[in-house]
Amino acid sequence: MPRSQKDFLTQLSASEMKRLLAARERIDVLETEKAKLTTALEKVDRELEALMSGVGGSATSSRKKATKKKTAKKKTAKKKTAKKNVAKKTTRKATKKAARKTGRKPAAAGGRVKLEDVVVSVLKKNGGTMSFKELFATIEKGKLFKTKSKNFDNVLRRTLSTTDKVKRAGRGIYTLS
Repeated sequence: MPRSQKDFLTQLSASEMKRLLAARERIDVLETEKAKLTTALEKVDRELEALMSGVGGSATSSRKKATKKKTAKKKTAKKKTAKKNVAKKTTRKATKKAARKTGRKPAAAGGRVKLEDVVVSVLKKNGGTMSFKELFATIEKGKLFKTKSKNFDNVLRRTLSTTDKVKRAGRGIYTLS
């Protein structure tokens, strides 16, 4: 060691020497980490270069494939909607024919019966005025309306409150408008 460095080291306190030693250890760790990252970066650069050199043919062919897939999906979607429309038309025609044969009016679109219409028919059959409980029991017993609702009584209450065909005659009593 040259003399100036020896003098420098002898003038340092123990705590300063510990701090310098800790800094040197940290520098060693960081240099090894830097070396690892440099090799990883070089590997990424090589891979990018390889991909960029082959861009001309593979990217355009992949774009063409994607375009073909999209057009194929559109065609199948159009076919499906066309089939659905044909199916709807045939079921409507069949419903109208059946209604003509039996002499009844065809049900609402899709063959569904509205709850309003069921309520009106029940009220007509029973003299025009009924309580909510009677109305509910009649519809449920006769299975006059098909529903997936777990609380059909709430559905019936809402229908009774919003329809123009039925009005409230008193508390819990309904009549035809």
